[in-house]
Amino acid sequence: MSWIQKPEYPVKEQLPRIEHHEKLPYGAVELARTTEPNEGDTVVFVQQRDHLSILKADSWLRKNGTLKYRCSQADFPLGVLPWFADALTEFRKPPAQGGLHAGAMTSADEDVEGEMLCIERAMNAGRGVGGYTIVNWSRKSRLVPRAEHFSPQQITFADNFLYEAGLLDLIKDLGEKYRRGEL
Repeated sequence: MSWIQKPEYPVKEQLPRIEHHEKLPYGAVELARTTEPNEGDTVVFVQQRDHLSILKADSWLRKNGTLKYRCSQADFPLGVLPWFADALTEFRKPPAQGGLHAGAMTSADEDVEGEMLCIERAMNAGRGVGGYTIVNWSRKSRLVPRAEHFSPQQITFADNFLYEAGLLDLIKDLGEKYRRGEL
């Protein structure tokens, strides 16, 4: 008998699937683009109405010489932008300053514009680098084909991508635009 995970929260309908980061669906708007420093993936922030799709795209040559392309997508409410920067700051606070208990690997689930999100510590976010994962418990992973099994949508960012390569600053800038009503 296999183990079937059931969703803890109501599951939202999937946003339109973006098959290629250079071919966005009608009405989708690219907000920002950057390159992940460890794997070289292109990371694109795309607004789909009042939601954010974060794409990770890469391509490589197969042994037979053909090109393989992959574009993963994780969806969130646009409010994830200001929420993530604030939640990550809280997550990283030491217990003495009101942070989580020592050794905590996940934050509490929080309602962000009707979707339940949390941050988890990732021990291997790419090539032995730690990082953080944004988990959306309100959206089913597109990687899990079985209808009866639930796995949340999530995306992981390496520490050096966030802090040294400027991703956190980019997210903060987008979060400020969102707070000002510019997105």
